[in-house]
Amino acid sequence: MAKRTFILLVLILAAGPAVAKDFYPIAVPGECYELAQREGVPVVISNRYEALKAKVKLARLRESDPMVHVCREAVNRARQTVTQASQ
Repeated sequence: MAKRTFILLVLILAAGPAVAKDFYPIAVPGECYELAQREGVPVVISNRYEALKAKVKLARLRESDPMVHVCREAVNRARQTVTQASQ
């Protein structure tokens, strides 16, 4: 578990500088609103630190929770939209 978390953090931190543009503040996807409130994550991410904390929190949650599954899909769609828009 610790090895997986470490690898995830390294990948996130390595990808961070590649996307140097700041898109903050940004709201969490609507599908994640209830999950964010339940887990104590702000629904409006105002900086890279909060974004990193939210990513780590989402990565640590179990996929068996239906809210987690829906939220991960929404986050992936949002990432794809931002990536396509920036190209």
